[in-house]
Amino acid sequence: MLDNEVYELSGSWTVLLEWLPVTRWQMHVLYGLLHPLDAERLSDRLDDGDDPLTREEVRAVAERVVAQATGRTWWVAQRLYATLAASWGELDGRMSLRGVELAALLPNPARACNLVHAWLVDGADDSARRKLDMQLQRPPAGMSKRQAVAAWSPQEAGRAFMSAMRSQADAGGRAPAAVA
Repeated sequence: MLDNEVYELSGSWTVLLEWLPVTRWQMHVLYGLLHPLDAERLSDRLDDGDDPLTREEVRAVAERVVAQATGRTWWVAQRLYATLAASWGELDGRMSLRGVELAALLPNPARACNLVHAWLVDGADDSARRKLDMQLQRPPAGMSKRQAVAAWSPQEAGRAFMSAMRSQADAGGRAPAAVA
């Protein structure tokens, strides 16, 4: 729901791989996820100078959508997807050797993030893992601690967790041991 209007998300989550790693990704991701008619309606609203809907509100919705789909703050998801995009060849090869089709995980953003995170911490000791997690969770430059907390309230974290769990169940449950 955006500004008391319902918009249908019918696009593919694969749009995250293309757009989430770039600066000012929010509009691209949201338009890529929206049903084409809803994307057109949203575009018309944003172009209408009399409509109170702002681009900042739309960007905030895109950030919440990504957080709920991945089970992480949008900036953690962005860093994980940037790693996925930059390391696609290696990760695809490693997963192929284990019988896992990496591209098949893209429709499930939570699992895609889980895979990248697991790959990054594979073999790391507790100290290295904590350091990586701190780097991933560090709010983006220019975002205050208050904004970061507001972006990821306990309620938001709970909703994102439940959404990620539902997407795991919808995808057939637990990932194979080679991916987990």
